[in-house]
Amino acid sequence: MANTKTDRLKHDAAIETIVDFKRGLRTLETGAKVLSMQTGLDEDVSKAFLKGMRKHNVTQIRGYSKEPERTLRGKKGKPNEAKL
Repeated sequence: MANTKTDRLKHDAAIETIVDFKRGLRTLETGAKVLSMQTGLDEDVSKAFLKGMRKHNVTQIRGYSKEPERTLRGKKGKPNEAKL
């Protein structure tokens, strides 16, 4: 777990990179390069990690939602409701 503020910022940046990849805003190459710089992992390991994310239907990566309150209310009780 991230203990210091800088560790937490690195952790949040890595999560946002993964979210960008899942949303299609980054390619596998650019996502792996940025993730390896942020986490210190080897680029091949980062690429394998992101490839593995494609196989699973991961919807809640962050642990919170950046959606506006009005859209969250519309999803209440439906299968796509954010489990926070």
